[in-house]
Amino acid sequence: MTDTVVDSRNNAAVQATNDDASASKLSCVKKGYMKDDYVHLFVRRPVRRSPIINRGYFARWAAIRKLLYQFLDVEKKTDGDAPIKKQILSLGAGFDTTYFQLQVPGFPCDLYWHADEGKAPDLYVEVDFKEVTSKKAALIETNSQLRNKLGETAAISREKGEVVSAQYKLVPADLRDVKQLNDIISVAAMDPSLPTFIISECVLIYLDPDSSRRIVGWASQMFSTAIFFLYEQILPDDAFGQQMIRNLEVWI
Repeated sequence: MTDTVVDSRNNAAVQATNDDASASKLSCVKKGYMKDDYVHLFVRRPVRRSPIINRGYFARWAAIRKLLYQFLDVEKKTDGDAPIKKQILSLGAGFDTTYFQLQVPGFPCDLYWHADEGKAPDLYVEVDFKEVTSKKAALIETNSQLRNKLGETAAISREKGEVVSAQYKLVPADLRDVKQLNDIISVAAMDPSLPTFIISECVLIYLDPDSSRRIVGWASQMFSTAIFFLYEQILPDDAFGQQMIRNLEVWI
């Protein structure tokens, strides 16, 4: 068996964890842990997760939201300054729905119950394998609830796996290839000088150590002001870790 075939199978297995994550998030929503009016649009087969998995995913969701809100809520340095433009880069975004939740103002609510929050940054960029972005682009194109969030001028290409609008960009790339990472900047029209919140949520754990180091090194060199949010699975021997491993064994 060639290395290419092995790598292709590994890629497919990693991509499949995206479906598992979306189903777990939907399970949390249905049990009332959090609110997300869009995740059900990305789940073909809803499942009911165990309480420990629901709580684990809620903790993951709450942690990133708390830091993300802090980043987005910084409006300006002094009273005389203009609002600070900000951008978000989500690596290995999968079927995450954060952009759609942030986009439009909704009702007043507390930290854990934001629906449409009106906190969208000036630019939100998502990156993943083309196989994943093509599926996401198709779902966005065929669902008015998602498509209407992008504006009338949005361009969607299932073939390229791209979605391009004024505030939202979905682009395909293999994160292990630094050249493709560099291409993201120009394709998505990102400004490396702007404050940037980089999300790497359960992504680097599936890569080899050298690739992970290259990604972090690239981010530190590319952006002058950035927050790198890293959330990875650890402690595989505790109750949550053991359950997570059992859930993923079907994919990996």
